[in-house]
Amino acid sequence: MVTLVEVAFALLAGQDVSIPAFEKERRWVVAEAPAAGAGPFRAKDRESGEVLPAQGDGKTVRWLIPLIAAGAKKGYVVEKGAAEKAVPLAIEEVAGGALSIKGPDREITRFHPAPQGLKHLKPCFYPLVGGGANVLRGYPLEEKPGEVKDHPHHTGVYHAFGEVNGREYWSKLPIENKKVRKEAGPVYARITTENHWGRDLVEVQDVFILNVGTDALMDWTITLTAAEGPVVFAKDMKMAKEGSFAVRVGTELTDNDKKRQGSEIMLDALGNKGEAAIRAAQAPWVDYSGTVSGKKVGVAVMDHPTSFRYPTNWHVRAYGLFAANPWFVRGEHKLEKGASITFRYRVYVHGGDAAAGKVAEVYEGFARSKAE
Repeated sequence: MVTLVEVAFALLAGQDVSIPAFEKERRWVVAEAPAAGAGPFRAKDRESGEVLPAQGDGKTVRWLIPLIAAGAKKGYVVEKGAAEKAVPLAIEEVAGGALSIKGPDREITRFHPAPQGLKHLKPCFYPLVGGGANVLRGYPLEEKPGEVKDHPHHTGVYHAFGEVNGREYWSKLPIENKKVRKEAGPVYARITTENHWGRDLVEVQDVFILNVGTDALMDWTITLTAAEGPVVFAKDMKMAKEGSFAVRVGTELTDNDKKRQGSEIMLDALGNKGEAAIRAAQAPWVDYSGTVSGKKVGVAVMDHPTSFRYPTNWHVRAYGLFAANPWFVRGEHKLEKGASITFRYRVYVHGGDAAAGKVAEVYEGFARSKAE
């Protein structure tokens, strides 16, 4: 997770934490401070007295701030003790070795170590439910009537790439999950995985599913390390478009016949609309919105300013592929043995379109990650 606070001293009996002002409104800010012990913890607003639940992992305590107004500075006292009415998230193992992440009202998502019964194997998350609807295509993980059944390697939310040392990890070669760690509490559920891309890369995905009520919010940190020797990405530019941090949206959010180009289906942070304007362009975030199961919903993918090659280029397609891809325009990059690159993304499922869902403000809550 990102550090969004100025920390004066280690958390003992209590700690004062200041979050600097910023010129824009910020929503769903994750604050954190060092903390020993398992808690429970809470964070109290010094001005209003509001108490927020906080969650520790033995080294760090984190809490989630729904809103910081433009120009406002926030201060919290972090202390031991439970917050009232804090309803925790839960993680349960289900069929096929998947992990189900549940809120008080629904299953938010599932982590699949690898899709079952497919030639292409890679870890993924499916479904993803927010705003009253699952925004992901079911195929090939789940049969749903009326869905388009193309590209069976597009499995929920996942990370893969088609040109690594000349090998294709997008639709042909497996990405093998080796380790999974999990934790859950009142602020977040966390899935941390180690995945091996053959002998080329060791990948660590650290995924926080945040407790934001009826919406869904996932913060990802992905680190790729050259495992046994040098790794070259995107030497073959014909394959560089095959990637990389991807969401396959549900059929109801697509525009396969492209009759609605420039409409509400796709919008980026710069105000561009539709596949033709957004595909291959750079932007901090992109949002797909529409109507799913009678619900007006949207899903946004956001790129953090500390990510490799921020702002990313986007591989978006009207038929439903929605991917941040830093390779297919800017091309080749080499890692020496033992070297790493890191990506940070936020996936946000919201009610309404991008404006109604406050996507720009949620992005600011994600991106403004250091004391200023």
